[in-house]
Amino acid sequence: MSEGNSDDQFLPRLLGRTLTQLCLTEFEDAVDVADVQPLRGRSGPPSVADVVQLVDENRAAFSLVFFHRDQGSGADRVAREWIQPLRERWGDRAEQLVTLVPVRETEAWLLADGDALRSALGVPHWNDRSMGLPAQPASVERLPDPKRVLNDLMQRVSRSRRDHFVQLGELVSLDRLSEVPAFRRWWEETCDALVSLGYRRG
Repeated sequence: MSEGNSDDQFLPRLLGRTLTQLCLTEFEDAVDVADVQPLRGRSGPPSVADVVQLVDENRAAFSLVFFHRDQGSGADRVAREWIQPLRERWGDRAEQLVTLVPVRETEAWLLADGDALRSALGVPHWNDRSMGLPAQPASVERLPDPKRVLNDLMQRVSRSRRDHFVQLGELVSLDRLSEVPAFRRWWEETCDALVSLGYRRG
């Protein structure tokens, strides 16, 4: 469950690729990885009640639920207003809840890989510095406005933003993302959820 349309465009493919890699490298058991599908009952971010209702309406359709909420500038607020209430309401549902909370915004993750951006935007001669990218992937979490950085880049080229987001979900390097702390937290929480579902970690 994501916050907006751009997240729906790149997160499913990115998370699907990551799940496949995670299961191959972290688990002894074979794990069947289906396509990651956005689940949304209305436009805009779902409320905590919406999330629980959507899960209940789609019981047995999935084993893992990824709940996405950008941290923005308030990690404590996101935990207090979203993550804690959702976990309290989750109860003993069989589906495992995994939170996906990038620092600032999800767009920060797409700024961790200059090569993927150059390929998706068709600008092979631009360097990371001219694109406003940090030297190290982990430093994307220190960008005050990653969405603005990404939007500025996309405005410098002529293709649709939807195309860019879909491509970036396919191209962004998982190795570079593994250096981003929030991504690593999501990876480990996903591993824990799979263990809770009965899979043996290698």
